[in-house]
Amino acid sequence: MAADKKHFEEVAAFIKEHRSNEAAFEKLYTRLVEETEAQASDAAYKTDLLQVKQKAAEEYNKAKETGGTAWPEFEKFVTGFEKAVIQAMHS
Repeated sequence: MAADKKHFEEVAAFIKEHRSNEAAFEKLYTRLVEETEAQASDAAYKTDLLQVKQKAAEEYNKAKETGGTAWPEFEKFVTGFEKAVIQAMHS
């Protein structure tokens, strides 16, 4: 379990490092996809990650395509990813 907590702490630190820069979306999205693929044993965590990927990431991409600012959608994406990681860390 300690190894799992360390892993989640590393993922949370990665998110925190990149959360204030919208240009880091691709890095964060790539990490989200990697996490989703690596979490075969934790169904709840994987479901949370898939929801972030399918909803928040898609909303961000759509907002980015229409131009203007996509910051609110980026923040929603980052917050959802971070929340899933923190919940998994404490479960």
